[in-house]
Amino acid sequence: MKTVNYPVIGLGMALLAIAGCGSDSDDTPDNSSSSVSSSSSSSSSVSSDSSSSTASGVSEDWTLVWSDEFDGDSINTDNWSHEVNCAGGGNNELQCYTAREENSYVADGHLHIVARQETHSGPAVFDDDPAYDPDDTSVTRDYTSARLRTKNKADWKYGRIEINAKTPQGQGLWPAIWMLPTEWVYGDWPLSGEIDIFEAVNTNASGENDVHGTLHYGRPWPNNLNSGASFTPAEPIWENFHTYAIEWEEGEIRWYVDDVHFATQTADDWFTLSWQGQDEGFETGNPASPFDEMFHLIMNVAVGGNWPGAPDDTTTFPQEMVVDYVRVYQCDVDPDTGKGCAWIDENAEDVEGTGGTEKEFALYENGPATLNFSVFDTEVSNTLVPGQWQETAGNLVVDTALQVDDQTVWDVQFNGLSNVFLLSGDMTSVDYVEDGFSFSLNEELSGITFDMRVIDASEDATLSVKLDSVWPNVSSRDIELPPAGEWQSVSVRFSDFVGNADPAGQVNYSDINAPFVLELSSGTAHVQLNNIRVTCFGPSCSVNPKLDGTAPEGTEAVDVFVDGSLDALWTDPGVDFYVEGGQSITSTTVSDGDRGDVLEIAFGASGFGTMYIQSTDPQDLSAYAGGNLVFDLKVVDAGNNTDGFLVKADCIYPCTSNELSVPLQNDGEWHTVSVSIADLTSGSGFIISRVNTPFSLWPVSGQQSNVVFRLDSIRWELAE
Repeated sequence: MKTVNYPVIGLGMALLAIAGCGSDSDDTPDNSSSSVSSSSSSSSSVSSDSSSSTASGVSEDWTLVWSDEFDGDSINTDNWSHEVNCAGGGNNELQCYTAREENSYVADGHLHIVARQETHSGPAVFDDDPAYDPDDTSVTRDYTSARLRTKNKADWKYGRIEINAKTPQGQGLWPAIWMLPTEWVYGDWPLSGEIDIFEAVNTNASGENDVHGTLHYGRPWPNNLNSGASFTPAEPIWENFHTYAIEWEEGEIRWYVDDVHFATQTADDWFTLSWQGQDEGFETGNPASPFDEMFHLIMNVAVGGNWPGAPDDTTTFPQEMVVDYVRVYQCDVDPDTGKGCAWIDENAEDVEGTGGTEKEFALYENGPATLNFSVFDTEVSNTLVPGQWQETAGNLVVDTALQVDDQTVWDVQFNGLSNVFLLSGDMTSVDYVEDGFSFSLNEELSGITFDMRVIDASEDATLSVKLDSVWPNVSSRDIELPPAGEWQSVSVRFSDFVGNADPAGQVNYSDINAPFVLELSSGTAHVQLNNIRVTCFGPSCSVNPKLDGTAPEGTEAVDVFVDGSLDALWTDPGVDFYVEGGQSITSTTVSDGDRGDVLEIAFGASGFGTMYIQSTDPQDLSAYAGGNLVFDLKVVDAGNNTDGFLVKADCIYPCTSNELSVPLQNDGEWHTVSVSIADLTSGSGFIISRVNTPFSLWPVSGQQSNVVFRLDSIRWELAE
């Protein structure tokens, strides 16, 4: 169950707290608002017929350590607390969660979590947010439901978690049984992990009878990762009770429905990325992290949201998830690791996750490196050139190829204000290319790493690493000098770089002429350098040549939405929305006369929102820097709008372009809009080599009420 914010976190199986034994305080960091999530786009399906498992395969070595059978006449508050808010779950959901009996109650041996269609107002932020006010009624929504959790009442590390339940049905319904970390040891979501035991969307509608199990982990949002599998039980999950379970041990999580083992994921296919500072750089954690800490259980029914979409005319209310019991077991074979009790079907899917693979691009490796590229099917090489600058003669003594310990190192004696640098080679003879480089990467997940040996240095020596896009467009970071005499790896994260102050300027990652500068600003230092490289994680992680904005004749436009469908580059997740303040946005494909299928976007009556088209795999659109973003627009209903729209693109938020105005033409006709890419990107810090959102359009703020418009032929074109 996801929570994402666009532009806009000893005993047996290490049972920390059970009914009444744990802390009643809720003093963990607020992370609900930083993301929690499920998109099964990466999941694959398994049918119940494909598995040879049968029920009763559960090991006898599991021992029950906690349960709620819901045999009383009310919800046991020693076990459960309610989250009460209208925050939208971080997924643009449409419900307010309440603690009212109308939305959750115990009767006849079952817990009922009920989604209702009714107007309700409540807090705008999550319960764990420091700004949470239980008396806040600033957000009003059209649906109510309940979300219960065991946080700080019952929290577990390893074991078998088993829930017997019957689900709601209908378009726009999203029941979920899942787990979040109680202490966010590895950082905000998803770095500390999320375990989705069971999710279903649009059951008995477009989602049919599918059950999803998913893990969330990896890189910081919005570069988060998830992987999982789907399963289809033989009997409808909305008509019958089914048992949903995970068996969780150190380094492995397995999913079951009615004791049919349908999927397994191991630590080889998950990771959590963290920055460990100058000496260690980026680390992907111990092999079992982040799923080696205490987690708590959550059960809820969401209405609407990014995954299922909104309810429609076929959806009936109220709808409820009915839970017969929740049971938690420890593995007596090895309670500390949870190992030894596995019931494994060899036919279960081995879920392939996304490992924490680091990419490196050498800049100096026993001498200046040569970077090789392919530009419009032409092979191009750029050999870096060492350079130096000194304020006063004698401030610098340099040997770029000193032989030391079977290495060729860069030997630098700083005697005053001076620097050494690696400069782009001369590319003037190569068509479509300029001198310099374009980095396609996320600054939070990337940096410069190099080996350095300090021969000697004064106590006041201050060294900094810089990236240079031609003065004053420079960003830098001071480093700590390692102890003298030993080779030491030094890493500097790009997101820690600071722009130039006087005169003001900062590096442009799409236009870097010197990818490495080492400068001494005070004192003296004698150092040796080798193995200088750009290191990065994440999608579209690359070092590219800087293009001049031209292309060979016949080079095609980059299509976004053309001929009635999204281009394959932009289908995951494709059309999506950001909403706040109760706004709702829907997208449908409709037929529009001779044009055929087009996109129709409809905004609700209140609040603020944007629509955008996005890909999880950013694209290098450097060749279109001098071109245009072109799209066809037809206003069907202007609502209360008089001032038109805003359009922009993103390069992995918060990297974004300027917002440009699109005038309102309220005549019911199609109009072609052409926006200069240069106008979009100039001065914005936009990184054109990593465009993940090529198009975003919305009515201006305060004039979005009931606006309906259609879009067609969205593309990036070269200049004529």
